[in-house]
Amino acid sequence: MKKRALPNILAILGAVFIGVSLLYPWWSLDIDIIGKTNIFPYIIRGPATQLLGYRRTPQMPLLTGFLAACILLALVGSVLGRRAGRLALLGAGLFSGLAAWRFYVRALDIAGRYGMTSVNGQSIARLSAFSPLRVAARLEPGFYWNLAGGVVCLLALLLHGVFRPAAPKATEGPASDAPS
Repeated sequence: MKKRALPNILAILGAVFIGVSLLYPWWSLDIDIIGKTNIFPYIIRGPATQLLGYRRTPQMPLLTGFLAACILLALVGSVLGRRAGRLALLGAGLFSGLAAWRFYVRALDIAGRYGMTSVNGQSIARLSAFSPLRVAARLEPGFYWNLAGGVVCLLALLLHGVFRPAAPKATEGPASDAPS
């Protein structure tokens, strides 16, 4: 009977972390008078959507699909053999980091458009018709969950042989300790 290997538990944990990142906002803006707006990879929720005039940008479905691919790669990599599994885990880890980097660059771009100095901390935003408003911006837990998931996938890649031990060998026929 052929030995079957157990899945790489660390890779599954990385996929779970990336999946959890989709449940939490990645960035938030608390704008004076207006209130707090949360930005997820797939939607913007809060009162600033009235100012912006939209709830979703064209990049959001791409980012969400990219993150879903990272989850799928991590799960597939957890059950594949050494070489293919490592390639899938490398892809999941690197693509997760790439998604976080692109989200951060996009947040910097948006902050720059309104004259904000950073994506984390207090700034003054200059909105066209409004007087300058104080904005408290911060990266939220979803962003960090995604980064953690990518790091865990890369760790799973390095330890793919260790965290994917062979299953116990199945015995053939009835087991008998008595001599025949």
